[in-house]
Amino acid sequence: MKKFSFALDKVLSYKRQYEESVRSEHAAILHKVNQQEEKIARLWEEDAKTRREMDEVKQTGCTILQIRTYESYLDFLQKEIANETRILNLLKKREEEKREELIKAKTDTKSIDKLKEKKLEEYRYEAAKEQEQLIEEFVNHELSVAR
Repeated sequence: MKKFSFALDKVLSYKRQYEESVRSEHAAILHKVNQQEEKIARLWEEDAKTRREMDEVKQTGCTILQIRTYESYLDFLQKEIANETRILNLLKKREEEKREELIKAKTDTKSIDKLKEKKLEEYRYEAAKEQEQLIEEFVNHELSVAR
């Protein structure tokens, strides 16, 4: 019997490459999401630190100019946080889209893999059946020669 060959091997290879490509793109986007979340966390920490400093300065006595400087900086931080949060939301949306694309790519690859496995099982069954038939013919031939 000839060697097993799967007609869709090239398609399967392409699907696997595509899946791997989408997987790496998804990982890159996840990395960007994590970096953006860390950036926002640092901005919130800076906001909290600045508010503590402003409270300390208020208690020790300060000028209105100093208070306004702190308030201006806090306004700036709030705008930065809002801007970075918008960026984060866009990144999360891209990540979700890429995750859905990855799921579809995995499903496509898995379905072709299952088809290949099914064809291989059929091939093995036919090969075993052919082998049994050859053995049976050999035994029958030997029995007829012995008589």
